Amino acid sequence: MDFLKAKIFIDKINREFTRLSKDPENIVRLDVDIMAAHVRELYEALYSEEVAVPKAEPVHTRKHHTTHHTHHAPEPVEAPPAPRQEPAPPAPAPPPPVVEAAPPAPPVPVVETPPAPAPPPPMPEPAPATPPAPVSSVAPGEYEALFEEKQARELSEKLSETPIADLKKSIALNDRLLLTRELFAGDGQAFEQTIQALNSFSHFSEARAYLIENCIVRYMWMDKKRLEEAKAFVKLVRRRYK
Repeated sequence: MDFLKAKIFIDKINREFTRLSKDPENIVRLDVDIMAAHVRELYEALYSEEVAVPKAEPVHTRKHHTTHHTHHAPEPVEAPPAPRQEPAPPAPAPPPPVVEAAPPAPPVPVVETPPAPAPPPPMPEPAPATPPAPVSSVAPGEYEALFEEKQARELSEKLSETPIADLKKSIALNDRLLLTRELFAGDGQAFEQTIQALNSFSHFSEARAYLIENCIVRYMWMDKKRLEEAKAFVKLVRRRYK
């Protein structure tokens, strides 16, 4: 059994359960699927050792000796030849039908059609208006709660702070769905653009400025329902620049 992985998956289950218990009336099917996926990961960590399956013994089949008996078929009896029939004389051909010549059709009058007027040029479609970013009542100094860095004490916490080279590869599919729903209002394209931008930066200060300008205010990360998930996401981003 892998104790370290089991501890990490138990923490995920506890955090997801805490988030769902805050708003039990708005639990959807996606929440249930995420919780079930964490439970399956915990189960696989508990039973990570392989169990050898004994090979089945080969089954020996007995050969059955069969005796072949030869049967003599009776000799065929020739049938008498059928009487020969004389061919019937051919029937006389019917006379050809008389075809009357049809009178020539009158000439079709030529009607000149005026050319169709040219269609008016298409009107340019107005560009869609970009919705304004929501105005946050949180002062910039209060964003520090998201960027607090606590010193790791336990071994599992130290392992969770090891450096990572690529944010996209380090986020599992279930966590990606959870972050898209909770921190990006279900906009998968916005989540992918944010991960791509964070991977291109060289220092955490650049990533911090990007998150403050494009994510924290727009998607209201300082809200009580999103604060814990936002802190966990910022902690993951910090590991990209260690």
